[in-house]
Amino acid sequence: MNDTLNENDRIMTTLTKTLLAVSVTGFVAGTAIDFGRFNLNPSWTVVLPLGAVSLGLFLISFMLEKETAIFNEEKQRNESYVPIGA
Repeated sequence: MNDTLNENDRIMTTLTKTLLAVSVTGFVAGTAIDFGRFNLNPSWTVVLPLGAVSLGLFLISFMLEKETAIFNEEKQRNESYVPIGA
């Protein structure tokens, strides 16, 4: 059971770090593409909004990370509880 909790925590931190990396990359590349006066295909301008969306997902994931850990601890505590009369 404890391995499952550690796996969930690792997944949450990996997801959060990945979303942060995508967000920073999207903002930097999008800013350079949109304001750099490059002669590129206009479809590349989608990179900046992609950075903004991934920033929002990062913030949601970051806020829920601690709540998920608390929920997993409570779930583990409740599953290990065995009533005396059972």
